[in-house]
Amino acid sequence: MSVTTSSLFNVLFEEVSADLIAYYDNSVLLPSPTLIVNSYNLEGAVGNKMRIPVTNAWGLAATGIGEGTDISLTPGTNPDFAPTAVDLAVNKRGAFSYVNMEALEDGGVETVRNSVVTRLSRMLAQSTDEAGFKVMLNNTETAPANASDLDGTTGDNIELVNTITGNQDICPVFSPEAMGYAVKRSAELKSFEDVSFDRMEMVSTLRNGFAQIDKGFIKAVAGNTTVGATAQKATLGNFGEAVAKLRDVNAPTDASGFYYAAISPAVELQLVDQLTHIANGGTVGSLSALGDRVLIDALVGQASGIRFLRSNNIVKNIAA
Repeated sequence: MSVTTSSLFNVLFEEVSADLIAYYDNSVLLPSPTLIVNSYNLEGAVGNKMRIPVTNAWGLAATGIGEGTDISLTPGTNPDFAPTAVDLAVNKRGAFSYVNMEALEDGGVETVRNSVVTRLSRMLAQSTDEAGFKVMLNNTETAPANASDLDGTTGDNIELVNTITGNQDICPVFSPEAMGYAVKRSAELKSFEDVSFDRMEMVSTLRNGFAQIDKGFIKAVAGNTTVGATAQKATLGNFGEAVAKLRDVNAPTDASGFYYAAISPAVELQLVDQLTHIANGGTVGSLSALGDRVLIDALVGQASGIRFLRSNNIVKNIAA
C-alpha cells in the first residue's frame, strides 16, 4: 500500500518535533549557564516579565570598635541593605519553512528532516544570540547606532575600552554574572498542511529574553570589521585592559578565574596574527607553544584571563 501525503507529513512533523530542542541547544551559545549563571525557567508561570533582585554594594567592616559602642553608628559600617531590582522581559522568536510534497518524495523523509530541523533550530539560535549580545551592549535588543555610543555612562551603555576609526565589530568581555536570561517557551513546532499548494508549512517558535544585571561587569573591545585588515585592529592589550577594569570592580569570574569574550572571525584573525604572525608569512615551525595551540584549537582559546568564544552573532560592522 502506498504512503499517503498526510502520512509523510505526519512522519516529518513527528521527527522534526523530536529533534528540534536538541538541535537548538547544540546551536545556541548565550543561554548556557556557564556564560550566564542567572538563568530562569518561566514555563508555566503567569506573565511575560520577571524581577531579579540585585544586592547593593557594601564596604569594609568597621575596626577598633570599643566595648559597648553602637556598631551601626560606627564610621565604616554600611547598615543600608537596600537591594535594587532588574526587570527581564521575554520576547517571541520564530522561524518558518515550507516543505513541498515533491521534496519528501524525491529526497526522502530523513534528508528533509535533517534539513528542516537544522534550518529552524539555527534560525532560532541565531535570533537568540543576536538579541543577547545586543542586550549586553545597551540593555535593549537594538544595536547601538555608533560605537561611540558605548561610553559607559549614558543610560545602560557599557564601556568600550578602545577607540578605532572605520566600521568595527564590538566584542563584549563579560563576567558570567553580568547578565540574566529567562525562557518562557522552549522551542516548539507547529505545522499546517496546505492542500492548495501540496505542501506543509512548518513554524517553530520560542519565547526568551535577556537583561543586564550589572553593566559594570561588561566591557567591550572594538576591532576592524574587515577580515585580514592591517590597521585599526583589536589587540590582546585591549582585552587585557577590559579584564583589568572588570577586576577593578570585583566582577565575578567563573570557577577557574576566567571572564568570557565573544569575538568575530575578523577579530579572531587579528588576535591569532598577533600571537603567530601567520598572516604575515609566519610558518608553523616558528610558532610559540601558545601559537601552536591557537592553530590546533582553531580559536584563540584562553589568554589574558579570558576564555574566547567565536561568534558571528555579536554586533558587527557598525560605524565609529
